[in-house]
Amino acid sequence: MRRFVLVLVLVAIQHICSPGETLQSLAEEYCPGSRIRQVAEFREGIRELNYDAIGENDVWAGLVLEINRWE
Repeated sequence: MRRFVLVLVLVAIQHICSPGETLQSLAEEYCPGSRIRQVAEFREGIRELNYDAIGENDVWAGLVLEINRWE
């Protein structure tokens, strides 16, 4: 019997928003998956992680966001 070990590392990224970026565009850029639902959940994960800064708003230029992803 073969055994495989999968190791994932949580990568914490600080992203400085540029003009024209949105939570959706950031989720599409950083999400490891490409399915619509994965990207939507990733977007809401970014919002939740940065809720104190953005609340229910979208992002603006110069805003520094924390983005976590598993690699």
